[in-house]
This record gives sequence, C-alpha cells and structure tokens, in this order.
Amino acid sequence: MILLQTTIEGTSYQVRPLKGQAFEKTLTVGNMEDMRITGPIPEFAKFPLGTLFIAPGYDFPDPDHLNIHAENLTNLMFNGSVFPLSHIATETLTKMLDYFVDYMIDSPEYGIEKAKEIATQFEAYGYTCDWAAKIPTLESGSAIPSGTNLKRTIAATYPVPTVADCGFHIDPDMWFLLVRNVLRGENTLLTGPTGSGKTELISHLARVMGREMSTQDMGTLQDAQSALLGVHRLNKEGHSEFEYAPFVANIKSGGIVLLDEINRAPMAANNIMFPCLDKRRYLPIDIACADAERRVEVHAETCFIGTANLGAEYSGTNALDRALLDRFFIIELDYPLEQDEIRVLVSRTGVEERQATAIVKVANEIRKQNKDQDLSNGISVRHTLQAANLIADGFDVSKAILQTIMPLFEDGIGVSERSKVMSIVSAF
Repeated sequence: MILLQTTIEGTSYQVRPLKGQAFEKTLTVGNMEDMRITGPIPEFAKFPLGTLFIAPGYDFPDPDHLNIHAENLTNLMFNGSVFPLSHIATETLTKMLDYFVDYMIDSPEYGIEKAKEIATQFEAYGYTCDWAAKIPTLESGSAIPSGTNLKRTIAATYPVPTVADCGFHIDPDMWFLLVRNVLRGENTLLTGPTGSGKTELISHLARVMGREMSTQDMGTLQDAQSALLGVHRLNKEGHSEFEYAPFVANIKSGGIVLLDEINRAPMAANNIMFPCLDKRRYLPIDIACADAERRVEVHAETCFIGTANLGAEYSGTNALDRALLDRFFIIELDYPLEQDEIRVLVSRTGVEERQATAIVKVANEIRKQNKDQDLSNGISVRHTLQAANLIADGFDVSKAILQTIMPLFEDGIGVSERSKVMSIVSAF
C-alpha cells in the first residue's frame, strides 16, 4: 500500500507519496520525491487539493517511475476529517486503515495522539484498533519483549520534549535513540561542539526516565586510580583501610553515569574503565585491601553516557582511542536548525522573534565561516542565549551580539577576525 496526497508545485498539479513510508526492499529506488509518478489522475482530481489517498497497489515500471494502480484507490481524509468509507468491505478497510494508523503513529507530523484522534473517526465505519498490540507498554525494570516496536513504546511512554518542557530543542530521532540506548543498556557517546547542549540533554533524559544521574568529570582527573577506584587511608587504630571512590557507588546504582568530557581523560582512566564498558561489566579494584571487594559488578540497569568536544580548537583534549570508541554507540550533535534555535531564544529569554532571528543569523554565518576555516571559532547556543539575555535586559541588538561574541576572536594586522565578525553583524 501507499499513501499519497495531491498538491500544487509551481503551476503543476502533482500527486506525491507521504514522506517516511517504507517500501519493499526490491522496490526502494532513490529519492521518492524525485520520482515520476503516474496513475489515475482524473480520480485524484475529483477531490479537493490536499486530499490524502491510499492505494493498495503500485509498481515501478522504471527505476525513476512510480505507477499507482487505479484498483481500490480510496480517498481517506481532507483537512483533518475523514471521508465516508461505508462502501468498502470491512476486511479491505481494516487493512487500509491499519496501514494509515501505523504510518501516523510513526510520523513526526502526526504522532500517537493524533493517530488516536483520527482513528476515532474511522470507528464510525466499523474500524477498531488494538492499541495494546500496536504500542506495547514496558513494565519498570522488566525485559523488553522480543519483537517489540520499541520506538513506538518510547513515543508513548517518553514523548519528545518540547521547548516549553525543557527550554531547548531536541531532535525527535535523537531523543528516541537516546531513550532506546538507556533501555537497552547500551553505552552512548554524544559528540559535538561545546555549548550544543550535550550535558543538559542527558540531565533532562535522566529526569524524564526517572533515573538517578551521577557525573564523573573526566577532564579533572589527575590521578585516575584514586578518582575511579579509591585510596588507602589510616584509621584511628593506625591500620590501613581502603576507601572506595564515589565512582564505585555510581556504577552500582542502576542509574545513568555521565562521563563528562571523556576526551580530556588521561589514558590510565580509559584503561581502568574498559571492563565496565564492555560485556564484562565489572570494575577491577586490585589495589583494595585483602578483606575489601576487589571486583565490583556494574548494576544491570546502569547505563554509561559520555560526552566529548571533538576538534582541533579544543585544547587539552585527546584523540579518542579506537578501543574506547568501539565500546560506545556514537551520536553526533550539531547546532539546532535556525527556526528551532530562534524558538529556544524566544522561549528562554523573552526577546522578540525578530531580535532572536538576528542573533541566530549572525551565529549561523559565523558557524559557516568557522566550518570553512575562515574563522577560528564557532558560536554555541550558550553564546546566543547570552546575547538574547542582554537584549532582554535592555541592550541594543548589535551591541549585545558584539559584546557576547567579539572576545572569542583575535584582532590583528590587516583583515582581522574581529573585522570579519563586525562585517557579519552589520549585514544583519
């Protein structure tokens, strides 16, 4: 089956497949948006522009040609309201609507609540939906049943936070992936530029999932052995006792252990943690006293999430060892999309949208030039928030932006970086 919608592109009447549909592997060809589409156009044209259709049959006569079959082509919905469907046999209708409901559940445009709302309209034509089967729930601490559509369960149990929920934008796919990794107990490494919200995202994730979170600042480790394992101390009787490091309790907690700025850690720290991060799941403490625990098992529900600022501009960082990287599922964070960052600034600081837009456009141009190596630094979301807060406190837009970002760049003879930044700010 395939879902389609009529639209106008320029001056042309078009029929387009809805985004995100999964086709059989033998039929998946290129980008569906670039396909030449043929079909019973007169049947489509009988209904208002924007009508959503479902076609049980289609084929690919050529690699770049999608042909829609006329048989059982059905107009389903227009502008949020469903068309009469009582003329369709119950078995055929159920198959069609199951496909559509499944699509809505998994589509960011609709989501679970919208799918339930529209499915209620279909009930008037005899359709019933087994929501428990489509969106299975998870009992706290229980194993994930085989065959569970975990992404749907996550969407129902831990919906993607909005800017109003947490104060920053979270990409839906990244959110689902993070929650999935915690539920699966898979180590995750978040990489990306400083100020992109890595630590804040993990803190919010822990709150939403009801997990205890502990932070191990890897960049401040001077002595990895004492910081991660513990130290010997003399008791009142003058005897040596082993005092475990807080990290030992953290891995036994069953919560989320944040390994912050793991690329700043000394190599000795990585070597100590290797058994924790692979299938062995234990921390060897050979330096402990004979009567102390020398092998600490990692709790079955403990999940490790690391952060790293990768790039030549970050001093004091180390290239991550391949053996360490292989123990993590790596997720790359980037700066938010322009409109998402604008919404964050407006929501968190109260500035006007036009002011937030000016800040973000300047930041994105600097980020682009940084990526092209024309400027030595990028502008983080932390910096755009600082500029927005200055504006909210009464500062002029240009002065607020310059006051925030200019100290990041060097002055010099000729065309200095600060001159380039001044030109960028002036352009907006």
